[in-house]
Order: sequence, then C-alpha cells, then structure tokens
Amino acid sequence: MADKPVNPDAPAGTADDAERDALAEWGVYVALEPIDIGGVRAFNRGEAVPVSHVERGVVSPDQVAKRTTKAGQEATQ
Repeated sequence: MADKPVNPDAPAGTADDAERDALAEWGVYVALEPIDIGGVRAFNRGEAVPVSHVERGVVSPDQVAKRTTKAGQEATQ
C-alpha cells in the first residue's frame, strides 16, 4: 500500500496542538467595550479578542483586558 500524499498546505501537528494554539490566541484578552474595526462591529463587550490583534495594534490595549484580571472577569459577566 502506497503512502498517502502529504498536503504541504495542511497545518502540522495534532488536534491537541491546534486547540492549544487557539487558546493561546483567543484565550488571553476580552473586550472591555464594543470594538469596531473599519466601521464594522468586530467584538462586543466580554468577547474574546485575539492576541495578534492587540500585538499588531488592530485593537487598542485600552479596549481590552486580560481575562484573568478583575476588569476582564467583570467584562465577561
């Protein structure tokens, strides 16, 4: 039986790796207020905001809080 061809565009790793990566990207920050990007609502208060948006300046650090802080926990209630 021949080996299956490898798709070079497929992400490497396991489902556990993908879950860990998603949590690292989406599990840190929450919106403190409604956030619009380009005139369109992107995140409502309490919703997860990707780390990359904060790091690249797409979202102002003043608009988010780490989920583990008091402000972050209050935003999700």
